[in-house]
Amino acid sequence: MSLSGKEWIWPDHDCNRAAALAKEVNISPALARLLINRGLEEPGLVGEFLSPAADQLHSPWLMLGMEEAVSRLLKAIADNEKIIIHGDYDADGITASVILVEALQHLQARVEYFLPSRFEEGYGLHIDSLKQFKENGASLVVTVDCGINAVEEAAYAAEIGLDLIVTDHHQPLEQISGTAAVINPLQEKCPYPYKELSGAGIAFKLAAALMEKAEKPFPSWLFDLAALGTAADVVPLLGENRVIVSAGLEVVRRLERPGIKALAEAVSLKPERIDSTALSFMLAPAVNAAGRMGEALPAAQLLLEKDEAKAAKLAKQLHQANQTRRSTEQNIVIEAEEIAVELLSGEDTKIITLASENWHHGVIGIVASRLVEKFNRPVALIALEDGEGRGSARSIPGFDITAALADNAAFLERFGGHEQAAGFTVVEENIEKLREGLNSYAGFNLEESRLTPRLHIDAELTGAEIDFDLTEGLDKLQPFGTANPRPLFGSRNWEINSWRLVGSDKKHLKLNVRKDGQTLDPIMFGGVALESQLEKGRRVDLAFRLKESSYRDRRTLETELKDLRYCDTVTSSSLEVIDLRGNRNRLGMSIEILGREEGASILFAATLSRANKIMESHTNRQTPFLVTSGAMNGGNDLPREVKTLLLYDLPLHGSIMESIFKNICRDGKLKVYLLYNSDDLEQNCRLTDLSLPSTEDLETIIADLLATAAGGVEINFPGEAGKSLSINPAKSYWERVESILTEINLFNNRSLSPDQVEIMKRWPGCLEQSPTYRATRELMESCESFQRLFLGGSLDEIAAYLRNLSTR
Repeated sequence: MSLSGKEWIWPDHDCNRAAALAKEVNISPALARLLINRGLEEPGLVGEFLSPAADQLHSPWLMLGMEEAVSRLLKAIADNEKIIIHGDYDADGITASVILVEALQHLQARVEYFLPSRFEEGYGLHIDSLKQFKENGASLVVTVDCGINAVEEAAYAAEIGLDLIVTDHHQPLEQISGTAAVINPLQEKCPYPYKELSGAGIAFKLAAALMEKAEKPFPSWLFDLAALGTAADVVPLLGENRVIVSAGLEVVRRLERPGIKALAEAVSLKPERIDSTALSFMLAPAVNAAGRMGEALPAAQLLLEKDEAKAAKLAKQLHQANQTRRSTEQNIVIEAEEIAVELLSGEDTKIITLASENWHHGVIGIVASRLVEKFNRPVALIALEDGEGRGSARSIPGFDITAALADNAAFLERFGGHEQAAGFTVVEENIEKLREGLNSYAGFNLEESRLTPRLHIDAELTGAEIDFDLTEGLDKLQPFGTANPRPLFGSRNWEINSWRLVGSDKKHLKLNVRKDGQTLDPIMFGGVALESQLEKGRRVDLAFRLKESSYRDRRTLETELKDLRYCDTVTSSSLEVIDLRGNRNRLGMSIEILGREEGASILFAATLSRANKIMESHTNRQTPFLVTSGAMNGGNDLPREVKTLLLYDLPLHGSIMESIFKNICRDGKLKVYLLYNSDDLEQNCRLTDLSLPSTEDLETIIADLLATAAGGVEINFPGEAGKSLSINPAKSYWERVESILTEINLFNNRSLSPDQVEIMKRWPGCLEQSPTYRATRELMESCESFQRLFLGGSLDEIAAYLRNLSTR
């Protein structure tokens, strides 16, 4: 798990496939890996994706119902019939309405538009509205972004002689009849190849077909509205949606539409900064705010307005409404989060369903999205007023929230939506039944594993790949949005050098990390909660987004950190092993750890002199217990309750670890820090050489003894025996030598055997007769094996070894 409690999903990489694609379409291998991981590998499709153009759009005539809709509209124009465009109060519905109004006005149609009030009529078609349209002289109503499930309303329209054309992108739940035409790529038998258009996208397709049939130019001037509606709605920015938004951004940046120009000025958005993110999070929210906080009419008026002064006034009004929306939303988020936490602490709840009379139903959809992000489960929020609730539901990937509502249709007055988002109305007495019903449905259809927050890494980067070449390539992936988000990269094994809190409220976390001589300064917005988990010198994997920025006219890489996790630790219920092998400043690291960790601690150093050196620098109030290769806490008992074990040096042999684990209590969790490095191997070899005689040493010693005896000099063991050795061995070394020579009958009472010549003829095979020699060799091999494991083994292997000791 990461520091924020998420499970990371790393992508599989086929370097050969990525290299081939990179060469074929002239992109970097990193970008190629990313595209492959997103399902784009065929060079032709990759080329289209990287260069979206209007000629990639499908013919609108492939859409079921298009011929009938265009014919009926052209007849209405020819007969001067009154046409009503019935939209919706969100940005998609508003822009879709304006698209058809402008297209029909271009054809000299007699057209008006109607946007229902979120607070009066609510979502969708209503009989009262249809009755009013008929009484006011309309003969044709065209819906945009709604109507696909208005079965009763369609029947009523047919009954009163009001023709109805339904254009919608929501999932059809029932068969609608009695209409002049139905346009929805999701309806049965519709051959249109792209099924994910927004309401504005479908309105644009209808406008294009109208212009073509009327022998007028392609309505490219409407791309800006189609892009705004598409970016604002929860539809994937792939296929035609990607083309629409890409083409629309070009139109938007020209600021030719007075309404969009005024809105950009109101939110302080410069033309060069207008991208899909700006559409979704700066322009669209202001358009949405009109319908969320009051009436949607001003938003449509703004987009249709030709006078710049009037447009500026309307834009200011929408911007102020959006500011109010933000404040209202934040208050509801705080309240809803508190209720959700209490609910989740007491019940097994897979879908959070909350209701309140204090909530503004114009913003509960946004709040529901915030709660989904926080709790990683579907959320349905209900704003109550006079016994009726208007609800918004949002979901997690892989769970169809509209299907869940459909399964509970008996408790609802009406509902509609798609897999990830839906709206509904419910009477107050049915809310508890709805809550139980949604959770019952989730119990059978929502896997427990999906409730664990997951972070999907798009591509893994080496440090060298984090550069401006990559950011330039990333620009080709725009526009970003649903199903084509700004890429999330992962990079492994960075050392934490430092960190600090930044921002006026000190809520953002700024890190400095390094690897292989390269440094990064990623920032995690709102990351203050993770600061307490950071430890200097630890190694982490990073999950981040990357883009090019500038500071004082200099290009900079902006690394936005989304999460991080320690990659130097393995944890079980009773043991945590932290890998700091190779740290450049292990003395400083050990002092920092000892000052940070609470409870009793043990410090292992190879020798007493090294241990004393560490203690000279130790200034913390709690002194660690010392263990060296030759002593266990100066002969005193170790504490039973040990929380931390620091292996400052590489132990010579597993028996040292066994002694430590044998002498401490294993009831609590033990943290083991590995601080040693490869330099310790040379030191350990010297220590081994001083206590364990090798075959070569024995041969040198015997040669010295034989030379001494041949010279008629009395042997004074070890005396002359070690004169040719390059070391000054320990007492235990000579004890082993004496035992070995005695056991092979070469030495007796410190005198050479008379059979020395015969014995040496069998050298070195005669050494196998010595139990001490065999034990010494086994000890050498055991030391080497242990040190290979602890120095070069994986962290998992070391942790398994220590877990085995802790369970003995």
